[in-house]
Amino acid sequence: MKIGIDTHAAEAEGSGNCTYIRGLVRALVRLPAEAEYVLYALDPGHPFYAGLGAEHHVTVRRLWPRHPLLRIPLSMAAASHRDRLDVLHVQYVGPPFHRGRLVVTIHDLAFLRVPRSFPPLQALRLRWQIPLNARRAAAVVTPSQHSRRDLRNAYGIPEDRIAVIPAAVDSDLVPVRDPAALAAVRGELGIAHRYLLTLGRLNARKNLLGVLRAFERVRPGLDEPAQLVIAGPRDYRADQLDRAIAASPCRKDVLRVGQVSAGTLPALLSGASAFVYPSFFEGFGFPPLEAMACGVPVICSAVTSLPEVVGDAALTVDPSRVDEIADAMRALLNDPALRAALVERGARRVRHFSWRTTAERTLDVYRRALAANP
Repeated sequence: MKIGIDTHAAEAEGSGNCTYIRGLVRALVRLPAEAEYVLYALDPGHPFYAGLGAEHHVTVRRLWPRHPLLRIPLSMAAASHRDRLDVLHVQYVGPPFHRGRLVVTIHDLAFLRVPRSFPPLQALRLRWQIPLNARRAAAVVTPSQHSRRDLRNAYGIPEDRIAVIPAAVDSDLVPVRDPAALAAVRGELGIAHRYLLTLGRLNARKNLLGVLRAFERVRPGLDEPAQLVIAGPRDYRADQLDRAIAASPCRKDVLRVGQVSAGTLPALLSGASAFVYPSFFEGFGFPPLEAMACGVPVICSAVTSLPEVVGDAALTVDPSRVDEIADAMRALLNDPALRAALVERGARRVRHFSWRTTAERTLDVYRRALAANP
């Protein structure tokens, strides 16, 4: 069985698409070699591909031009025939004509449910492209039951064509206990006090304005200083957050550290007093699990996919209620017993997620897609 996978997202840090395809491909190529993989890249020299090792059943193929409106329908389509694929696996959008059965991973329908968090032209393009890809795919992979229901309700995709396969967290994400390593990261990033951490793209649907407003309610009543650390790359309408921070009465205690390297992330997470993620909409939500893997208590939304991901291992809040977010922050800053209980539950919860399991179930989707009637 010859599988082509669009891996260009693995070359761009700071997104769930990147985390997903990196974790999946690393695990797939380490399974017993029943399949041959062709990875379609923008930059075959990217360190991600070198990190896969010299697997004899893996080929990395450059596709050009870089622009997706030409690369996907033309270059990828031609490559699928040249490489004689049995299955082509893409995230969200594949070529309209190609060789092999199409498997599409659709993490969520955020562009449909929270369109204000996307540039208008991108939201319009996705509203046209995604249903076409979902309906013609031999199989759709999605990471949560929430997204499965959303796909079924939005596009009428039969449930037997939608495979719910949760993602996982990188094995390098473990608690950092070394005081020197923790202090080094704090010094590097300018963190002077205990801190609440939020991580993700600076996008409106991540509800960073809600996090800031909650922190503004909590900070004045604290006996000890605390900071709010915001990590992640800029995204659409991040200027709204810029203005809100500049006008905030707590602006001196709000620290933006930008995109954090993979080497820095475990210590940054491990040193936080709590991780805060009251997102309005998620198809899965990697950051809360990443925080749990590093031994940090988590506050997250009680909506969309997040409750099924975190289970009972987080404090869940209504993301539209700033008072609920603030109450959860106070609880975790002031109650060591609660923090310890959530850390213990989080460690157990993370063990439910494995990239190997994700890869095995995805490989089974490839088999079933290939065996299905045209």
